[in-house]
Amino acid sequence: MSPALAVPTISIDRDPAVVGREFDETLRTVGFFQIVDHGVDPAVADAAWSTARAFFDLPLEAKLEVERAVGGLYGYFPMRSESLAASRGDVTPGDLKESFNMGPGIRAGHTPHDETEAALFTANLWPAALPELQTAWQAYYAAMGDLADRLLRMFALGLDLPADFFAPHTDASPSALRAINYPEQTQAPEPGQLRAGAHTDYGTLTILRQEAGRAGLEVHDAETDAWVPIPPTEGALVINIGDLMARWTNDRWTSTLHRVVNPDAAAGSSATASQRRQSMPFFHNANYATIVEALPTCVPAGEQPRYEPVMAGPHLAGKTTRSVAERPGG
Repeated sequence: MSPALAVPTISIDRDPAVVGREFDETLRTVGFFQIVDHGVDPAVADAAWSTARAFFDLPLEAKLEVERAVGGLYGYFPMRSESLAASRGDVTPGDLKESFNMGPGIRAGHTPHDETEAALFTANLWPAALPELQTAWQAYYAAMGDLADRLLRMFALGLDLPADFFAPHTDASPSALRAINYPEQTQAPEPGQLRAGAHTDYGTLTILRQEAGRAGLEVHDAETDAWVPIPPTEGALVINIGDLMARWTNDRWTSTLHRVVNPDAAAGSSATASQRRQSMPFFHNANYATIVEALPTCVPAGEQPRYEPVMAGPHLAGKTTRSVAERPGG
């Protein structure tokens, strides 16, 4: 990938086999792409988006009523409570963002493999001050799950596998929906502090909605050591794979390093430079107990897989734990 190469935009309302081949070509090189013609109901998407904005506009004390429990994964994450670069072992100040997370909730008839998986299927926290958020988010979570299943069928075809290959490995997925608020910056960040530090995602794939007119997402070109922006495109969703899918494909596909950079907050921050930004990523994951090993179509003849088999859940939990920093003062 070179800085001159734009992240492609792919229509998925076409022959799934053709789209799958385009996904394969892209994920071998660029690692990120945007999709259009995805069929997500705009009313469902906009309701989730607007209730997220309303949540972040609540007084801090109202948001703290649904702050995630110690060691928990869902609820409100205050400013600087995460450092995503820490998932890669980099020590940086906490990221300049706040977020709200939901997961799959408690699933009837699902028996967790261990205590770590049980934590992924706990009840979600919903703000009493904004009762409409729960309904809106549950609808969008379901829509993102359906879209992820559709994308995985195309992924499988692109990898010369049966379209339903991934289905039994993701039918009890502990996926997570997150809204992120990057507030206006009125003072310069600390050295090394970003809105979201450089990181790769952890699971199978990520579906991201960006805010129109609010740039900041950048992907890393390892060949040139350059950062390439992904400007928001109206109606498009950004797709990238995570470390687990890269491992599953024996590195045929790339889990690309990315970050969210700061606006220019030096010299007092102009209104334009310090713009608030919102995004909503859906992090899709494999079933906790799925054993991920190199797909047979991704290991060249005469070669051995690059990685030992790994259980999906502990892989995800380890990376998530490392990214959560202590809150300042507590």
